[in-house]
Amino acid sequence: MTLHELPHVLAKGMAVFLFFIAVGLVVIHTLLIALASQRSSLDRSKGLTVTGLVAVFLISWLSVVITFGDRTNFPLEREALRLPLSLLVGFGPMFLGIAALFALGALRRVNAAMPTTWLIWAQLYRVAGFIFLYPYLYYCIVPASFAIPAAIGDFLTGATTPLVALAVARRRPRAVMWATAWNLFGILDLTVAPAAAVLSRAGLIGLYPLLLVGLFIGPPMGILAHVYSMRNLRTVAASANASDSSSKSVKRQGPIENALGTT
Repeated sequence: MTLHELPHVLAKGMAVFLFFIAVGLVVIHTLLIALASQRSSLDRSKGLTVTGLVAVFLISWLSVVITFGDRTNFPLEREALRLPLSLLVGFGPMFLGIAALFALGALRRVNAAMPTTWLIWAQLYRVAGFIFLYPYLYYCIVPASFAIPAAIGDFLTGATTPLVALAVARRRPRAVMWATAWNLFGILDLTVAPAAAVLSRAGLIGLYPLLLVGLFIGPPMGILAHVYSMRNLRTVAASANASDSSSKSVKRQGPIENALGTT
């Protein structure tokens, strides 16, 4: 069975749904960077530059995925090349985005200035993983050995997003530790899903627009957001620990030190 064997209305609806999520991710992450840059120590011009570069990067990435993924728009003489080229189109920008986080000081400062819950809430869309069960598994478009683990992992990540975000926002005990574990689980899920697709021969690369999940919406953007979230959590936690240590040090000064004003 092929993607074209979905009922016409359902096929059109899923195409709109996936495009809506993809464009939404571009808008949301650009907006998060723009707001975080205003909270950072960057001056206005540098903040606008970072925001603009992120917007161009995400828009270009999605545009290439949309163009390349549709075989009618991007035919290849050797279709055997489509899989390796698709992986390059989908995961090349992801690794570039991760490298930029650790290589560019301005991006690190924006990431550090971002409230810890923002990048957690940004994963709420993962509840949409249920689409692998319905309609794609229901209509036998993808095998159960891929659809079930992919759907369950994504849905669990998305469904627990509010719990993790609220725990971090309310500074619950070990909230940062649990948020980090949640991020790692999300990355594991996004690693298992492609492996299951390969082992089950799900052939997602040939299913358009479901291909958007594999090359943008799913593992690439999801893993990228998880990595940025973990770096953000670590930075904020380290800053808070340093502040606490400084406060305790001041409180422990004796009367002589206080009188002399020493630190």
